[in-house]
Amino acid sequence: MSNSEEEEIARNYICFGNPDATVIILDATSLEKNLNLVYQIMEITEKVVVCVNLLDEAKKKGIYIDFKELEKRLGVPVVGTIARKKKTLKSLMEKIEQVCSRKNKEQS
Repeated sequence: MSNSEEEEIARNYICFGNPDATVIILDATSLEKNLNLVYQIMEITEKVVVCVNLLDEAKKKGIYIDFKELEKRLGVPVVGTIARKKKTLKSLMEKIEQVCSRKNKEQS
């Protein structure tokens, strides 16, 4: 569902643009509020990477996220990031590459 022009453009691209992967960036401090978006996008495409950002802020609030369990329950790759830390962004890029290369193998 799209509630704004930007959301409609994003939805149309995910549905009809044949993206190699769709990265869904979630706020670690309010993860439960964002999971509905994840499920909606997963209904459209299997080529998903979930990125849980703002881990530094979540830590300050005492929030712990079990990424392996979240990945298991969602059935898609999940990676945690702190956008200012290059190392965590490298992990995200690796997950995206895995999803894209899996897509390319399926097309061959």
